[in-house]
Amino acid sequence: MTALTITHTHPEGTLIDGTARGDGSAPALKANRWRWSRNLGAWYIPGSRDHHARDWQIRATAEALREAGFEVEVEVDNTPRATAEVQADKVARAAARAEALDAKSERLETTSEARHAAARQIADGIPFGQPILVGHHSERRARRDAERIHTNMRAAVDADAAARETSRRAAAARANTRPESPATTANRLDKLRADLRRLQRRRDGYTVVQGRTVVAEVTGATGDQHDHYAAEAAHLEEQIAYWEQVREQQIADGRTVDTSAARAGDLVQVHGSGWWRIKRVNPKTFTVTSGHSEVRVPHHNVTALRTADSPQTDR
Repeated sequence: MTALTITHTHPEGTLIDGTARGDGSAPALKANRWRWSRNLGAWYIPGSRDHHARDWQIRATAEALREAGFEVEVEVDNTPRATAEVQADKVARAAARAEALDAKSERLETTSEARHAAARQIADGIPFGQPILVGHHSERRARRDAERIHTNMRAAVDADAAARETSRRAAAARANTRPESPATTANRLDKLRADLRRLQRRRDGYTVVQGRTVVAEVTGATGDQHDHYAAEAAHLEEQIAYWEQVREQQIADGRTVDTSAARAGDLVQVHGSGWWRIKRVNPKTFTVTSGHSEVRVPHHNVTALRTADSPQTDR
């Protein structure tokens, strides 16, 4: 009976060790949404790196493998990495992927050119406009040449299409090595803060109020569940602190505007448009007006800010 080990860590994600081709483990793994990685030489759960273990998926996989006759051990370490380390690793992996895809695209382009040249070489040996002479001693060779031309041209077209697609994937990977946009950072911070508030409510308990009447008191978590929520909250706080530093640097570099001091009456520009006057400051948006127009825009879409006493006028 083969012994398998399912492991989970934040740097590596969820992997399984001990499988072999044809040992009967693949059906159980595929049924539980595992994938095979040629680079890792192992099965893995997609999207599991730098996340807590998906206990339900791991349990279901272990049960399916035990039913198939395997001994299965599970080792889980949910200790998160620092956000700065996670981001540096993502950039490094994206750069390596882009480099590998660039090399693959070049190989495919070379293949396309070679197959096209092979087709041209055969075609150049045939007199222009020469048809296949049915019944002639040259018929067999002519048909063979025509088939070779078709095969090479088809391969050239396919290789060229694959090269273009691979180049597109390389560009997408390379995009992940560039600094994050201010809008993305702002949206990320909004989500992380919302996640933290939700987690804190589960950890500490909360009061349900309708109007001015308290209708329920939800108690906080205790024991292991409280410790789990506390650890999750600490990790979210670390991520928020990291991305707040990123946003501060974006403001310092002039990539975005600090709108924390904006007040009603101030003037803002949105994505380089004309000037709009702030009518109302909302938690995440500004209500702005220009002439008879009134719209709401997210704080992070503001690209310039002027105080109310600025000489700049509405557009």
